[in-house]
Amino acid sequence: MIDWQPMIGHFGAFAPAGCDVAQLPGAELLQALARHQLLLFRQQQLTNAAFERVAAGLGPLARYPYAAPLPGSRYVVPIVKEPEDQHNFGGAWHTDTSYLENPPALTLLLARETPATGGDTLFADMYRACERLSPGLRSCLQKLSAINTSALVHSAAGDHVSVAGDAGAAGVTEQSSAEHPVLRRHPLTGRTALYVSLVHTERFSGMTRAESLPLLNYLQAQAIRAENCVRVQWAPGTLAIWDNRCLQHLPLNDYPGMRREMHRLIVAGERPQGG
Repeated sequence: MIDWQPMIGHFGAFAPAGCDVAQLPGAELLQALARHQLLLFRQQQLTNAAFERVAAGLGPLARYPYAAPLPGSRYVVPIVKEPEDQHNFGGAWHTDTSYLENPPALTLLLARETPATGGDTLFADMYRACERLSPGLRSCLQKLSAINTSALVHSAAGDHVSVAGDAGAAGVTEQSSAEHPVLRRHPLTGRTALYVSLVHTERFSGMTRAESLPLLNYLQAQAIRAENCVRVQWAPGTLAIWDNRCLQHLPLNDYPGMRREMHRLIVAGERPQGG
């Protein structure tokens, strides 16, 4: 068994130095994810094929619908910010693709090229965000579902998506939307997580956007309080695996004039269930 080292904060863990993720059983990684939510590996030497094998050991792989994978790969999506780009991909707090009927369960992100400084990613614990709400508010939220849509990405994040490849080549060009519980029960841990974000959640079901925004703003502000977050610093060969069902993340856009290239895989999830 791996001797996981806790990150600074109340969740997340580092694999020990010299650990080769390709040699670890998927069942052991899933057990660690259930406990820590976020796993970090340093100095991984993974080809794209080996990267896919690691992810496939965690569950069925899924394709991201708005970007094409790398040539020769069915699933590995490159996320690239060139030195001249002003905006970064996913540059707002979010959980991946909550506008899909079955959002991914897990995300794997492998750093291929990183800037000399900056480019870190912040993560926020949605279990704790839920637990720290008042009992009265949790009771109200328990009865609500929310409409999540891909149409909000531009207006809410205030930037554009810059992903290598042609989005149309991925097979989806239209907007997507899905309704999910606001409080979502994790199918493995049984814990309940907050499942809304300003970048994807348009409104609560049965309410208007204007009626929903004050509460959505409040929930987002509570979720990303500093004491609820951990920070990942990247270097080439760093691999992060996280549970998309109970974390939000924010890639920082603080490296102007420098290049960053990450490769991403997602593991298919299940239809979210109410908490």
